[in-house]
Amino acid sequence: MTRYDDTRLRHHTSMTGWLLDFGRPVLWPLALSALCRVIELAAGAALLGYAAHTAVTAVTTGTGNPATALTVVLLVAAVKGLFHYLEHYTGHWVAFRVLATMRVFFYQRLAALAPAVTYQHRTGDLLARVTRDIDRLEVFFAHSVVPAIAAVVMPAGVLTWFAATGYPAVALAALPFFVALGALVPFLGRRSAQRAEADTVRLAGTISAHLADTTAGLREITAYGAADRRITEQSELDETAAAHHRIVARWAAARAAATRLAQVAVLLTIAALGHRLGADTATLAAMLAVTVATFPALAAVDGFAALLGSTRTAVHRVRAIAEQAPATPEPDSATAWIPADTAPELRLDAVTFTHTRPGSAPVLRGVDLTIPAGSTVGVIGSTGSGKSTLGALLARIWDPTAGRVLWDGHDLRSIPLTELRRRVTVVDQDPFLLRASIAENLRLAAPDATDAQLWEALRVVDLDETVRAMPAGLDTSVGERGTELSGGQRQRLALARALLHDGQVVIVDEGTGQLDEPTEQRVLDRVRSVWEDRTVVWITHRTATLSLCDSVVRVEDGRVISAQPVS
Repeated sequence: MTRYDDTRLRHHTSMTGWLLDFGRPVLWPLALSALCRVIELAAGAALLGYAAHTAVTAVTTGTGNPATALTVVLLVAAVKGLFHYLEHYTGHWVAFRVLATMRVFFYQRLAALAPAVTYQHRTGDLLARVTRDIDRLEVFFAHSVVPAIAAVVMPAGVLTWFAATGYPAVALAALPFFVALGALVPFLGRRSAQRAEADTVRLAGTISAHLADTTAGLREITAYGAADRRITEQSELDETAAAHHRIVARWAAARAAATRLAQVAVLLTIAALGHRLGADTATLAAMLAVTVATFPALAAVDGFAALLGSTRTAVHRVRAIAEQAPATPEPDSATAWIPADTAPELRLDAVTFTHTRPGSAPVLRGVDLTIPAGSTVGVIGSTGSGKSTLGALLARIWDPTAGRVLWDGHDLRSIPLTELRRRVTVVDQDPFLLRASIAENLRLAAPDATDAQLWEALRVVDLDETVRAMPAGLDTSVGERGTELSGGQRQRLALARALLHDGQVVIVDEGTGQLDEPTEQRVLDRVRSVWEDRTVVWITHRTATLSLCDSVVRVEDGRVISAQPVS
């Protein structure tokens, strides 16, 4: 899939320019779609005009050839149907091709921003941006660009035909009505409606996040009797969204009424002026019929104009993520350094870290720490002391605000992220499991791992017999976020996944906190033998974990206050 130039994309200040940049590879099919729409509408106008002229001629003069008329009508109708199909096919092909490209682009940007972006935005809101917001952009390609072109070409063509057939005065008289229908009425109350639509789009992200949190935390919400409160919050969000929708609906009704008045007015004007200029009844009927045939082209303007507000907000929300500077940028190719595939020495050199949120206090302050190559170090401290942040800096989830994190003497920021991610294994205190099988969750770390390797990893964490007892074995689904497993089983599965990743640095944050003591000791003894030639950092408060460490570091109030070998 094409990787777009972020610099070029950021250059665009307008929604249209940014979207057309994504449509650049498919502009020719988009132009073909516009041509097909114009031909389809022109065929429709010709069909109505010819049918009206022929019918009125037959009634008023008694002349005409029914067979010829039927043949012409069928041929023109066939042309109209063919180009209607081609317009919709090419238009939606372009739209869905661009949407697919945009989703891949958005995911690529999320991957570049991860994992820090997941701390900065709620999961439900990110999901709304990658699904609902990007879906809204389909309107621009399938229902905006092409209809806008047709809305200009069709009235211009009809007015030109009026003038060419000897009625330029009729063309001039109809022109203001066409301008009103295509450029004024569709934008009546648009600012107020667009503000409401923008609020609706933003609120949709909030609603999505609220629902995601409610669904994920349903057990806790029910246990604490908070269900009614969550329902009330959801009702308030829904009522706010409904209020925004009512504003949009009121203006839509006003535009619909104005459109009908303008349509009636232009028909009456053409009929009266044409009659005054001596147009015969058949010609007048044809002129009125062709005018009616332009109404769908002009009505399409109101259709896509009504969605411009939500489309613009959706673009803004997508760009807000896509153009966000990564918390851990890639190094310059000229200064990039590739470490050896051996356990490194890790060192924090005068490291200070503060979150980017306004008013945040430093989490770590002037930390100096050396972790020898191939050693196992335990990190302890009270809640909120900065232990997990220290681990996050070692894994380069964040970059320090001041100071350096060094890998064998080289700044971590000089290592390409793909190389770093391959060499660093992280086990989080709340490990995420996909709604997939045990095997699929394990192979997230090692896609090519054999079943035998999976079973060996499960044996090390004392989970193999449990999985063998399951009816589907490795193919057993773990449920949404691993809810089919116990807390201890989820932690051991995460440890097994880390064993398969086989990085030179391993950072485990409270990785055995939900295990009973006998199971924890068995797992720790086995894991230590596997990771004996790795640089391992255990962030923990468990005594059993500290027993396998070579040294223990205590962190309090963002500072390392002691670092001692384990006796």
